[in-house]
Amino acid sequence: MKQFILYLFILLPFCVNSQVNETFDGPMLGADWIGKDRGQFVVNADGRLQLNIKPTESGTASIGKEIAYSPDMQWEFDVYMQNQPSDENKLCIYLYQENQERYYYVRIGNTGNKELGLKRNGNGNLILPQTDFEESPLLLHVKVTLEDNLRWSLYYKTDDMEGYRLEGSAMYTIEEPVERGNLVFTFYYTKTRSSLFSIDNVCVLNRVTETPIEPDKPEEEPGESESPPKLLEVEPLSASNLLFAFDKPVDIDKAVFSISDIGDAYLKRYVDAGTKQFVSTFFDQEMQLDHSYTISYAGLRSLSGKAMPDEAVEVVLRGEEEPGTDKPELKPDPDEPESYPAGSVVINEVMAKPGDGRMVEYIELHNTTAATVSLDGWVYKNVTGKKTKALPEMDLPAGGYAVLLDQEDALSFPVQTLLIPIEKFPALNDKGAVLQLWDAARGKIEEVAYEAATSGVSWERGTSGWHLSTDPRGGTPGAVNSSPDKEEDPPVDPDRPDVPDNPDDPNIPGVTEPIQPGEIIINELLPDPYVGGSEYIELYNRSEHSLSLSALSVAIRKSDGTLSTRYPLTSVLHNLKAKSYLLLTKNLEGVTSFYDIADPSALCGLAKLPILANTSSTLVLFRTADEIIIDEVAYSSKWHAHSVKNKKGVALERIDPDAATQDAANWTSASETVGYGTPGYQNSQYKDASSGDATGIEPPVWIEESGSYTVSYLLDRPGYSCRAFVFNTSGLRVADISNHELLGISGKITWSGVANNGSPLQTGVYIFYAEIYHPEGTVKRFKKAFLIR
Repeated sequence: MKQFILYLFILLPFCVNSQVNETFDGPMLGADWIGKDRGQFVVNADGRLQLNIKPTESGTASIGKEIAYSPDMQWEFDVYMQNQPSDENKLCIYLYQENQERYYYVRIGNTGNKELGLKRNGNGNLILPQTDFEESPLLLHVKVTLEDNLRWSLYYKTDDMEGYRLEGSAMYTIEEPVERGNLVFTFYYTKTRSSLFSIDNVCVLNRVTETPIEPDKPEEEPGESESPPKLLEVEPLSASNLLFAFDKPVDIDKAVFSISDIGDAYLKRYVDAGTKQFVSTFFDQEMQLDHSYTISYAGLRSLSGKAMPDEAVEVVLRGEEEPGTDKPELKPDPDEPESYPAGSVVINEVMAKPGDGRMVEYIELHNTTAATVSLDGWVYKNVTGKKTKALPEMDLPAGGYAVLLDQEDALSFPVQTLLIPIEKFPALNDKGAVLQLWDAARGKIEEVAYEAATSGVSWERGTSGWHLSTDPRGGTPGAVNSSPDKEEDPPVDPDRPDVPDNPDDPNIPGVTEPIQPGEIIINELLPDPYVGGSEYIELYNRSEHSLSLSALSVAIRKSDGTLSTRYPLTSVLHNLKAKSYLLLTKNLEGVTSFYDIADPSALCGLAKLPILANTSSTLVLFRTADEIIIDEVAYSSKWHAHSVKNKKGVALERIDPDAATQDAANWTSASETVGYGTPGYQNSQYKDASSGDATGIEPPVWIEESGSYTVSYLLDRPGYSCRAFVFNTSGLRVADISNHELLGISGKITWSGVANNGSPLQTGVYIFYAEIYHPEGTVKRFKKAFLIR
């Protein structure tokens, strides 16, 4: 390892003066590496950063460090891959984040291929993968450069290469430059494979250095060379439809066609299926007349598989045509996917826990329109389960119903109705989940979040929200939903006169009473999410009855005291139960990928919400009709705990839901032990006025289910931090459990049982020592013997 590092310093001497230069030499991970999953990573015997867990299910783990941004930047790192990656076993390295919706990252691995690509904003491509690295195992040196906040370049090098090879370049502007952010490595793993990737030699510079390029291969003999196809012309057929003409046939399977300020084409197809030299592309926005655009493509190949260089051209769309040229009126493209309005097809019923009866897991779809809807090209997503399935080519009649279910259950389904069998239909979570429908034009048609399931009973959509089915079969697949339980009116005796109401009885209104101020409160905020994460707002119903949020709105209060853009919560369909939580976010995956989720049904994805400023802002929850304030908080990043230096990804939690919203002492950072956020469930710093003054921390206890040790604690107030170590009976410190970790009021710290040298501790008696300290000066120490099994 030492010789290899020396080689890198000789090859890349500029790393010595970098802002990040991590070679993972020591057995301990540096304290500047941060993240809720930090404890799951170790420096392995080869001197590389590696995930060190024994997972029981698929998931992700992230680790990173804070870096400074500049207009010119350079990122370098080595990635060691033991074998083939996949969609569920991959590595994403987040380089730069402008805000929660604009970020840039390298992705390594894709469906069995060791592919390398640079992406932006979720899944958009900046530089498409060109090379499939076939060696196993493989050590890949990766380099990314950013010049003048505009030009991106991606390079790679293997050990058998003399220099780097350019994988591709792209022009994409950093529109909102920021001073600092996090470099984050996110490992995607499965139950059986969690150690596929390891990282080494991480170097970040605030300047771009010269890149030694791999020499070209010797020219082939005459007759054996092949020149790639060339672009002849780009012709606008309309303001949103471009025709690319090439001198030779091209393979567009992995190609991406783009227009600056508009984005990637949502549809590409050959105009001439025989010659494959003309490609028609369609975009979801129209170009404006007399406006300059950059039109580009990447990922094109010849039919023999030879990669074509990426290309970009500057164009201006003119409205006037040359005299005497009459172009025929463009007719709608019959091959263009049809776009449908949101809500045209809804998820109408969910059977997540069929029990022991004849029913099976299913989802019922309902066409709410007066026309037939083609489901060809539609996609169903189980967001919570992170599974996506394409729907088969079929039509859903006007006003009709169809049942989505597993292919193996279709033959035995007990109800005669239109079935949509899906191979390996994703299992529905008994505890609740978020489900989506997308049409062929990639528009989101429907999103629902169902709550925890009851055995043998489905959730059905009703006029006032979701309810458990009252049908004796447990559900109504393929038919009109049942009605929620109602008390029957007593029979009227015609021989007896009506008895007037008792004036002493309370007046029961015939309509829902409006929500009163303070019944629902703002309970948790995440203004500054991780790279690739999403801001969120958590609400809490502290009343004694269920409340509907559909009559409420949220907005930011401007400095002049008026409200900015109002964001109604009309699409929040289900009622918020008493003493329950609801989390609002624009990107559910931006929350579920970074934080533990106790109840998926407590998460609600909305297309539009106010943008929360990182440092301070005023968020208002109010009744839409009369703008009566329900709750309001003018938060500040200064409310974070003093021990939290990097606030990115750290939520602000309300301590006592019954104390004043605007009391700064009633807010603090979510604890590190829960991953710095508790979206949709009780805050880690929760403490009501009746809480006791107990303060204590227990030695590690082995938990068989998780295969790890747990350290439990209970404190008298929020704000404590913790240092915890393990000593052997000779007095030597052999393991670090917690290093200045911010704690909640109560919780658990997880420890793998691994020593500082990376190996599991031997069975025997050890000493647990912990210090908990508070910014106000309180320090408490605990020491106790315990057994390593």
